[in-house]
Amino acid sequence: MARLISHAPPLAQSTLISVVSCIAGTLKGRYGIDPVPVMNSVGIDPIVIQDSDRRLTVATLSPLWLRCVEVTGDEAFGLYAARYYQPAQFYGVDLALCTAATFGEALQLHVQFIRVLTTAALASLKTDADGNHRLEIHRYGPDRPTDAALDCFFHAFFIRLFERQTGLQVNKLLRRLELPRAAPNDPTPWLDLGIPVVFGSPCGAMVFKPQAWALPLPGANPLLLAQLEKPILRQLAQLRLPLPASALRALLADTLASGASLEQLALALQISASQLRSGLRSQGLNFSQLLDQAREAQAMVLLANPAFSLEQIATKLGFSGSSSFNRAFRRWQGDTPLNYRRQVLG
Repeated sequence: MARLISHAPPLAQSTLISVVSCIAGTLKGRYGIDPVPVMNSVGIDPIVIQDSDRRLTVATLSPLWLRCVEVTGDEAFGLYAARYYQPAQFYGVDLALCTAATFGEALQLHVQFIRVLTTAALASLKTDADGNHRLEIHRYGPDRPTDAALDCFFHAFFIRLFERQTGLQVNKLLRRLELPRAAPNDPTPWLDLGIPVVFGSPCGAMVFKPQAWALPLPGANPLLLAQLEKPILRQLAQLRLPLPASALRALLADTLASGASLEQLALALQISASQLRSGLRSQGLNFSQLLDQAREAQAMVLLANPAFSLEQIATKLGFSGSSSFNRAFRRWQGDTPLNYRRQVLG
C-alpha cells in the first residue's frame, strides 16, 4: 500500500540531488578532475548521488559550486555543467514538458513544475506591451544561489530544454536572457549562447518572441503527459506545494469510468485525503468541481473520436446514462453532445 503523508517539514530552499551528479560529471568529463576530493572538501559525501529522491539545501550546495569554480579556474563552470545534465535527471519534468501540445502550454507547465527541481525559485509568466512573453524566475528564501548555480539552472533547465522541445535553436525563440548574476570578466561563453544576455538583472527572465507561444511541439502526446505528471504531482504534494488543477484533471481522467473519488486521487498521489482537500481549497476548488472539470475536458476529447457512441462516452465519464451526460454537457457548453460532435467532425 502507498505510504500516506500526513505532515511535512517546513518548505526550505532545496534542490534535487541530481545536481551533484551533474557537477561530478562536469569535473571529471570536462576538466579531468576527480570529483570525490572536491565534494569531500565541502562536506558532501559522494554516496548521496545514489539517492535520487534526496534533496540538498542551497546552503549545502553553494560551497560546492564555489569550490568547483575555484579548482577549475573557470567562471563559466556552471554553463558547462549544464551540458552534463540528462533529461532523466529532471524527475520526469523534462519529458513531461516535451509532450505538451504547444510551446506556450509547456511554458505554463514550467511555472507549475519548476519547484520539483528547486524550491529556491518562484516562476511566473507575464506579457509585455510588445506582446513578448516573459518567464520570470524570482528567488525564494534567504540564501542566494551562486553565479555558477544560476548559470547551470538557466542553461540546463531552460535553454537546452527549449531547444529539445521545439527542435529549434534558442535564438528562434528568445529575444534575450536576463540573468541575476554579476557580469563575468569574459562574457564570451555566455554570448556563445547565440542570444543577447543582460547581466545584473533584478530577477532571472527569458523574453520570448510572440510567435513562439503557438509553436506546436513535435513530441506532443497528451496520454504520455498525463502519465509523466503523476510522479511530479507526488513530489509537489510531498513538498506541500500547490498541485496544478490541470494535472489533477488529467490524472482523474483515467479513473472516471470506475467512479473517481477524492480518496482514490489522494492515494494515487501518496498523500492524505485531508491534505488533498486542503490543496484544492487553496485554489478555490473542491473535489466535486475538479471532477466536473475533468469530465468536461475528457468529454471534448472523446466526442472528437467517432469510434465512441454517446452511450459509451457517458459510461467512460462515469455517468449513469446518456441522459445525465446530456444534462451535464448542456450545462458545460450550452449545447447537446451530438451537436457538438457534428461541429467538431464537420
